[in-house]
Amino acid sequence: MKASAIPHSSSRRFQVRDISAQYGWPTFDLVFHDAESSVVRYSEAIWDSEAQALVEAERLEASHACPVHWEAS
Repeated sequence: MKASAIPHSSSRRFQVRDISAQYGWPTFDLVFHDAESSVVRYSEAIWDSEAQALVEAERLEASHACPVHWEAS
C-alpha cells in the first residue's frame, strides 16, 4: 500500500494511504503517526479521492488532532 505524504512539511503526523487494491476502486484512508504512543493508527473513514483525504488530513493537522481511538498497529 502506498502512503503519500502531505506536501509542505516532513513533520506532518497525518498521511494519505492508497488502499484501492483492497476495494477495487479508488479508496484512501489516513495514517496517523502517534509519536506519543509510538504507534501508527489508521482512520475508520475512507474517501474515494486522494484530494478529499488530503483535505481531511490537513484539517486534522491544523486542529492538532490526536485520534487515539483509531486502530493501532
